[in-house]
Order: sequence, then C-alpha cells, then structure tokens
Amino acid sequence: MSNAASRRRGRLAGAVVPVIVAMAVGAFAISGPARAATASTRPLLGTHPRWATAAAGRGATPAATTVSAQVYLAGRDPSALAAYARAVSTPTNAEYRHYLTPAQQAAAFGPTSTQLRKVDSWLTGAGLRISGTTEQFVSVTGTAAAVGRAFSTQLREYQLAGHVYHAPDRNAAVPAGLAAAVLGVSGLDNAPQVSHVAGAPTPDGAKRVVRRSGGPPNLGLSPCSTYWGQQTPAKLPDAYGHSAPLPVCGYAPNQLRDAYGVAATGLTGKGVTVAIVGAYGSPTVESDANTFDQDNSFRQFGAGQFSEILTPTAWNSQSTCGGTAGWQPEESLDVEAVHTMAPAAKVLYVGANSCQDTDLLSASAAIVDQHLASIVTNSWDRDIFDTNGNDPVATIEAYTQLYEEGATEGIGFYFASGDCSTEDPAVVPNGLSCDAHSSEPQTTFPASDPWVTAVGATAIGIGAHDNYLFETGMGDSESTMRSGTSWASPLPGTFLFGAGGGTSNYFSQPPYQRGIVPDSLSRTLLTGGNSATAMREVPDVAMEGDLFAATLVGFTQPLPGGSPGFAEAGYGGTSVAVPLFAGVQADAQQAAGGVPIGFANPEIYQRYQRLGQAAFRDITDHPGGQTFALAIDEGMSDGVQGGSLFTLGADWMLHATAGYDDVTGVGSPAPGYLHSFR
Repeated sequence: MSNAASRRRGRLAGAVVPVIVAMAVGAFAISGPARAATASTRPLLGTHPRWATAAAGRGATPAATTVSAQVYLAGRDPSALAAYARAVSTPTNAEYRHYLTPAQQAAAFGPTSTQLRKVDSWLTGAGLRISGTTEQFVSVTGTAAAVGRAFSTQLREYQLAGHVYHAPDRNAAVPAGLAAAVLGVSGLDNAPQVSHVAGAPTPDGAKRVVRRSGGPPNLGLSPCSTYWGQQTPAKLPDAYGHSAPLPVCGYAPNQLRDAYGVAATGLTGKGVTVAIVGAYGSPTVESDANTFDQDNSFRQFGAGQFSEILTPTAWNSQSTCGGTAGWQPEESLDVEAVHTMAPAAKVLYVGANSCQDTDLLSASAAIVDQHLASIVTNSWDRDIFDTNGNDPVATIEAYTQLYEEGATEGIGFYFASGDCSTEDPAVVPNGLSCDAHSSEPQTTFPASDPWVTAVGATAIGIGAHDNYLFETGMGDSESTMRSGTSWASPLPGTFLFGAGGGTSNYFSQPPYQRGIVPDSLSRTLLTGGNSATAMREVPDVAMEGDLFAATLVGFTQPLPGGSPGFAEAGYGGTSVAVPLFAGVQADAQQAAGGVPIGFANPEIYQRYQRLGQAAFRDITDHPGGQTFALAIDEGMSDGVQGGSLFTLGADWMLHATAGYDDVTGVGSPAPGYLHSFR
C-alpha cells in the first residue's frame, strides 16, 4: 500500500461515515509469482505501479526532488518468527502462551546489528539520509537521484487522473547481498489512492433530522424506535408476510451488554488494556464518551482509564485522508464500543499521523515494541486490487510480520472485514461504502491476513427488555413504494451495504480453518474462478453492526445551524462490530485470570469445534425461516404514499448459512463463549 490511504469502517444510520495480496512468511503461504533475482540485485516486485506507463510519462523527475521512503526489514529469521508465533497461539502446542517480552522478541527475531549496519551503509552510500530506525523499518530521505542510485531505477513523472506523480520507471531492486535483510520498500511513488472518508449519500427515504427527547440531540433517522419492533409505520404495506417496523435509533450500551449475555457474566474487562488504532485524534473524545455514558445510564471512564497517544505536529495527508475531523466519528465509535462491552478495561487510543501505511504501521509497531496492550482493534481497511495499481508485496509483508511479532508477545490484532460485501465493481455505484477504485471482487486487507482476527457484522434484534430476539447477517438492500400500495419488485431490492467477506485469492488457508471452512467456499474465488488449493476465508467471527438496526454513538460535532455541540446518532458497519468484539475479548481475558489470549484465531476455531452453538450463535440470512425488514414512511407526494423498505440479511454475493459462512464466520459470541474461559 505504498502511499495508500486506508479507509475507516464506520457508518452513520442515515448518513454513512466512513486494505491487498500478500506474501505470508512461514506457516501461512500465498498464491502468487515468485521473486526474480539477478546476480547483483534482487527486484522488488510491485514497486513499479501499473499506471506508470510510457503513454502516461511526462519526463524524468528532477534530480533534486526530495523523496521519503521506508525500507522494511526482514529480521534475522522470518521463518522462525512465524513458527514461534504459531506455537504460542495454538492450544495444543507445548509452547502455547509462552509469550516473549518485546526485548526477547527483538533479540530472537529482530534485525541483527550486522544487518542494520549493512543496510545503513548501502543507503547512506547512495546519498540518502536515515531519518529513523525501528525494528520494522528504516526511514530515509534524499533526492530522486539518490533514490535511483540506491534502488537501481529512475524516478519519472506520470500523469494519473489529472495529476502528475513520480514513480520508478521499473521495479526497484536491492543489492543481492542484502536480500535476506530487506523485505522491500515503500514511498518511491507519491500517488495517493482514494479513501472513503466521513460522509456518504443518505439512502433514499432515510431522513436526517434533529430529535429531542429530554437528552442530547439525535442526528440520525426519524422517526425511529428505541428497540426492535417498538413502532411500525401505519400506512405502509406488509413485506414478506408481515409488517416491517421502523429502524432502530441506535442500541445503547446496556441493551447490547444484556442481549449478548455479557452483563449476566459480571465480566467487565478489568485488568486488560485494549488499544485502538486510527488516524489523527479528537480533543474531546474522553469527555464525549463520558457524556454519552451519562446520558445512557452507563458507567463512565474512571481516572486514568482512558489514554491516548497523539502527535499533532506530525499529522500529514489530511486532504487525502478526509481531514482530521473526518476520523473523529470513528474514534468515538471505537472508544465507546470497546467501553460498552468492557467498561472496566483500560482503553488506549493510538492516533496514526495519517491514514497512509507508514503511519499506520508506525502506530501499530509502537504498541508491539512497547507492549502497550494485549488487544488491538482496527476499523480501517484497504482493497488489494486497485485500478490505480495493486499494493506492493513488501508493504503487506511488513504488516504480516508485525502481526507475527505481536503474536509472540501475546498481542492480538482485530480488523473490520469491510462494508461493501465483496467490493464488486458491479455494485460500487450503488453501495454506500464501496471503493470506487476496486478493480475486481475481493476481500479486504488487513482482515484477510491469516495473522489477524477478521470481524464481520450482523443485524441484531433487541427487544423491549434488552432481550435477544434474533440475529441475521449484515446486508441491507432498499426497495421503494410502487403506486403507494406495494413494494417494488424484485425484492429484496438494490444492495446498499453488507459485511465484507469471502475467499482471499492471495493467502492460503491457515491451519485453524482446515476442516471447518467448507471447500465450496475456500476453493471458490470471488472472481468466479476455482482454486486448486484451499484459501483464507473471511471473516472469523461477527457481532452487531447493521446500518438500520444501529448502535448509538455520541460525540461533539457540528449541529444544524453550524455551531458545535454534543449529539448522538446510530452507526453501523463492521467498524462497530470489531470494537464490540474486542471488548468481549477483554472480558474473556479477565475470565481467564488475566492471561492474554494473544492471536485468537486458533482458539476461536477450537472453541467452535468443541462447543458449537454454546460458544457461537449460528447466524443465517433467514433466522427461523423469516426475512426481516424495516420501513420508513416518507409521507405523501403528489397524492401518493411514499416509503422505503430495507431488507436485512441481503448481502451482495455472500450468504449467512448454517455452519461457517462468509458473512459471519463461526457466528457471534453466545453467553457460553465467555463462560468457557473460566
């Protein structure tokens, strides 16, 4: 993802707010071309972007142009790192939970002093200046001429989408003698990729108004219900044989804790630290969370329970990333969702200096290198295949290696699986959360990385007494009224929004999915082709995240009229589901006596095999054979009644079925999941 902006995964009910094929080291292999080699250099595949064509060429980059780049380090033994990460994460292995300290991990698997000295000598010998060094990468700056000397290429100018960017005129290369020390390089081209930022078209019929009911303003849908089925539009026709209720304004913390059975366990995540990685940061996030909790009769943060790491003077790429304010709703969503499920856990927000890879990697690496938390939740992602150029293998390898490092220390990474189903270009124009630059149906990254836990989403029905009614896969489609008397056919309608998932066409199937994920999924690619080998399937688990059966979030924002103030609204998306599940994992760690779960997937799938629906609810598109839908009454227009119907459990190419499926994975956590850790 060289210079690629990662998009947030958050959705506002009524207004949507808001990562790649990789080479996995060691245990989890990939499908893809092998690296070529020459006698003196080793090419770094993917560093020459496909948009840098002769036809788009605009001449050589001026030799004095300043370029910043990151050289990713392989460490002393990548295979041994992967093997140990697998061992400490597998319940049946003798090394299970024999975690390392950051110093032990770096000493065992980090780059050697000899490797670092040789890399430094190579880079500085070419005329580049080293601006920073971590276990993961070396940052350099210098002229375009020096970059060309170091990487055996030439930077040239190319036109792309009305702009001119520089890029290598062929794949960059490193000296063959450094092949074992260097994973790759990013930053040699400066073309950003389009990211999804705050704000998206409001669905037809989804009115956004200010409602007041004694508490703070609610900027979501109106009219709406406080629980499932509370109100039903009187003038709209039935759908699927029954009346469709109004959308949910937003489930409050106590509703979610009760419905998922967490409150009954008495677990609160005490003694556990959950880190959240996002971009930039909000100055009011803690006070907003406390205001939100007070308004919803929920436990507020105690002194020192919330903290954040921000470096505003280093923030960059704001225009590419949608602005700092564009990430504020996501930060509040993540903080409040983790706190909902784990109200006594410490929450650390780590704000990357942008939504670019270098900064996101740096933020995550800080957590690993300093062991700042044992659970890390991430509500951002990217597409692997992009019309502006596919992501370099080296960057993905760097992410994968970081997650392996975390696993050796007992740190687990959790990622949203995405909100546009398979990112199929055929639905991009209609979907509320689709990347317009997706070049083919695909799973997103890092969720598809075998070393992270991918969290999909469901739509949950919570009753008047905070009771669990049903759960179906997160997938919304819209149908409109026909002649004021019936819903337009065919139902369910136009796809708007759906949990990301499916079969990776890059990562091979990890051992923990063998025998659980059906071959019909793992060998069928989203492009329609078949794979000779089983591949990684996404997601692993799921929780609430629907757009219309939404989750309540509150933060300081512009109110109607322009003045800032605190307001609440219902949000949806896998960016809701992943911090909710991270909170559940904090509860599980507390139940296990505080011993970190670490990389959770082997244990998740083992519990699924051993306990079945006692640990994970089996989610389907039509629970109990019923199709659930919600409706909005739009009143009269030209004498004709208007309305919109939103059908749930209607993902694009994916289906929530009995057993493992590509919308909800093994399902959502049942009360028995937490009990199994005691």
